[in-house]
Amino acid sequence: MLTGFFVAVTLAAVAVLVFFPQAVGLGKGNTQVAIVNALGELRRAPALKVASREVAVVVDASGPTEIKVYPWIIPVGEPTKVEVGRTSAQVVVPGNKVQYIVPLDEFAPGEEPDVREVADGGARRYVVVLPPPRVDESLVEVQSDPARIRESVDRDWLDHVTRDDEARKAALASVRDAVIAAARADTPMFEVREKARETVADMIRALLPPELKDCEIEVRWSDESARRDR
Repeated sequence: MLTGFFVAVTLAAVAVLVFFPQAVGLGKGNTQVAIVNALGELRRAPALKVASREVAVVVDASGPTEIKVYPWIIPVGEPTKVEVGRTSAQVVVPGNKVQYIVPLDEFAPGEEPDVREVADGGARRYVVVLPPPRVDESLVEVQSDPARIRESVDRDWLDHVTRDDEARKAALASVRDAVIAAARADTPMFEVREKARETVADMIRALLPPELKDCEIEVRWSDESARRDR
């Protein structure tokens, strides 16, 4: 009977260790390692898409209308360009699309993300420090439907004759840069940074073993000042 009792206790202890390691505290030490391993899986891609946004921009441009003035009545020699007017153009372009990424390829070869365990009252919290989100400039979609683009051109007196479209062309050519600038503005970047914290934390949890998926993960960006850990 005594032997059977010890066998039963041993089997019960093994079952707890195998199926419920967190119950005896073994899961705590392994959680940090599991998070590092999960980040290793995420780093197989150079960047994590964490958000997308539709951006509308209004772009203004202007260009001079110039005539050439020669030093002689006969057009010889180097002329002088004289501005006799200015044409301005405005284009309103809705429906441009950008996406935001966390650039995991910014880590140097062999460098690991900063993952640390901190006390948070009676619970444990795991802090992960990653590069901050940014606009993915390689995947900016500028509105391509001419029917959705509104154009307004204010021509000077001479441009009504010459019909020079330089101002309009300049406005259209600067739309992509305007979209990127709008996507980088303080308000959208703040919203993306806050939303991306939980998005990345959920990505990490999805790659953890089932018994660790309820752990608390806090994502911080590397350009933030360190907050005090309690």
